[in-house]
Amino acid sequence: MHRRERLLTTSNPDARHDYLVRLSGDVLASDTPTNDAPAGIRIELRYVPDHLLLDPVGFSAYLAAFTPFASTLEALALSILDDISNEAVPRWAEVRAEQAAHRVIVEERQPDWDNPHLFTRMERY
Repeated sequence: MHRRERLLTTSNPDARHDYLVRLSGDVLASDTPTNDAPAGIRIELRYVPDHLLLDPVGFSAYLAAFTPFASTLEALALSILDDISNEAVPRWAEVRAEQAAHRVIVEERQPDWDNPHLFTRMERY
């Protein structure tokens, strides 16, 4: 099964409103953990849905499909962003991947979409 097939979606109950959805989970690192480096990579997804919502259980199964992931943290974050953008087509999406002292944050938005009032209320990293 291709990993994107695990990203299950449902209809947004009211696509007229902008609101923030936050999902998180872990991807196991491909290397053997040591005392200095944790075994997992923490993934946090924040997105403003358009017509589709991601199923949280499907998102967890999707993250499990990256195990083991033998690439860089940057490649992982960009792959997740690309998959989310293609499957759920959110108005805005941000992926944060973090392992030990290394953090990558990538984002994407639909052309001409902006909601500065929503962004000012969002928790900052």
